[in-house]
Amino acid sequence: MSRMPTSPHDALQLHKLRILRVTRAREHCANAGKEVAAAEIAVEHRERLIRASRCAIGSLAQAVVTSLAPHLPRWNGTVHAARARLSDQLERDEDALIGESRRLEASRQAAEQARVELARAIAREDVVRDLAQQARHARDLDAEQRAETEQEDQGRGANPRARSC
Repeated sequence: MSRMPTSPHDALQLHKLRILRVTRAREHCANAGKEVAAAEIAVEHRERLIRASRCAIGSLAQAVVTSLAPHLPRWNGTVHAARARLSDQLERDEDALIGESRRLEASRQAAEQARVELARAIAREDVVRDLAQQARHARDLDAEQRAETEQEDQGRGANPRARSC
């Protein structure tokens, strides 16, 4: 456990340090939130690409049995190449989606950790602020007591001759 500040100045310096840590924690939390948002956008984009690839594969399959059926013997190689390209693109997008989903989960966990750290930093700053207020209050109380003691001593010091007579 750390030593308590002995003076209001020490407590004030510690409070300033805690304020800086809260500021840094807020920035870290905001950055983590931005990373989550970017990861969510990437996942949504990849999901749209996957839907588009599946739609293109479905359209090609539909065309093979309808409009391309009469020309299939001539364009059979091209149709198979197009189907293979679309399947390959779909597979790459699905693999990329897995990676982006993992990054999204990791960024969400990092954001949650950043929020926890921010809450801790704020709590610590609150404690140090209270400590600084207590130190100032103790200093003011001590100064007030010293002033009262000096006043009493001055009041007694003015009357010693009156007592000796």
